[in-house]
Amino acid sequence: MHRIHSIDYMRGLLALCVIIYHFMSWSTGTPDSSTTLGRLGVYAVSIFYIISGISLYLAYSDLKLSSQNLLNYFTKRFFRIAPLYWIATLSTGLYLYLATPNFTIDWEKYISNLTLTFGYYQPRNYVPVGGWSIGNEMVFYALFPFLIVLAKKKWTYLCASLALGSVYFYFSSYLLTPTQTLAQQWTTYISPFNQAFLFSMGVGIGFMRQSYKSTNNLHPTIALIFTCTAFTYWPVDGNQINIVTGFNRVFFTFICGIACWAVLNINIKPKKYITPILKFMGDISYSAYLLHGAAFFYTSKYFLPLVYSTPSPHEKLQFFCVITLPITIILSYFVYNFIEKPFINFGKHLTNRSKPHHSHARAPTEQ
Repeated sequence: MHRIHSIDYMRGLLALCVIIYHFMSWSTGTPDSSTTLGRLGVYAVSIFYIISGISLYLAYSDLKLSSQNLLNYFTKRFFRIAPLYWIATLSTGLYLYLATPNFTIDWEKYISNLTLTFGYYQPRNYVPVGGWSIGNEMVFYALFPFLIVLAKKKWTYLCASLALGSVYFYFSSYLLTPTQTLAQQWTTYISPFNQAFLFSMGVGIGFMRQSYKSTNNLHPTIALIFTCTAFTYWPVDGNQINIVTGFNRVFFTFICGIACWAVLNINIKPKKYITPILKFMGDISYSAYLLHGAAFFYTSKYFLPLVYSTPSPHEKLQFFCVITLPITIILSYFVYNFIEKPFINFGKHLTNRSKPHHSHARAPTEQ
């Protein structure tokens, strides 16, 4: 399976949206859910899960449940995710040690992060900013081989998706309530049970792509324009809890799914200047997503006071966009080239020894 560049571009742009959303939240205040950025701050990660399901299905659609194939699969996933997550965890932990008086290490928390097991039993125990989504991703990696087997037949996969969808909408209809803010219900929201349907949706979209043979961009383009318009102008405001509960959850979920289908199937012609930028952002998206929190911590503590003695909220935002964002992008570029890629290749090297029976494609949230 050849690489789907449009999905990489989408992931890179969404990672940038998450970073800007956080910078704004940490300076001028969290954007309202009536704004496009306020919606992307929540649903960009949802789309990461859908993209992950798509990417994994296209890479491993012929995966057979043999012990060797499963070992190869989990080895590649581990070396794709773990090294960068370790860096994000340790750099965040170091900042907390330097900035917090009488700092004590919660060994169980840090060990569960370094082993990437916290998502299975305590999703709120993540250390780096955005780390909760990676904990969920590790749970979905374990779920994926079963989804692949079920996807061999449409009806078995449909039943599994309906079951996961029922749990998903049980969260949005009963466990989450619009009478409290999303922050107050954060532990409930980040449960992998509340996100797994998004991943299974991505697997289904990947499955559908095999039967979509059109080379005409008309249908994907219309779908993409429709979803962007609907996502932007759907009437809802207030706290983000309003877009993850009730009918709004249903609406935004399927809008995101259709958008991913459109981007997956659209044929983007290379542009001299735009395409390299999109590719660059796609390549560093996972690094930027996981490292922007640590970059924010260090620059706000050690660099911001050198520029402003008592910065206003808008001056903080300006600083984060002009100083912290470029630092994040430059750091992410070096981490991608000198840590991510070598470990990805190392994982390939280990698995190639056993001659795996599937092709490789990058997956993310690897965000």
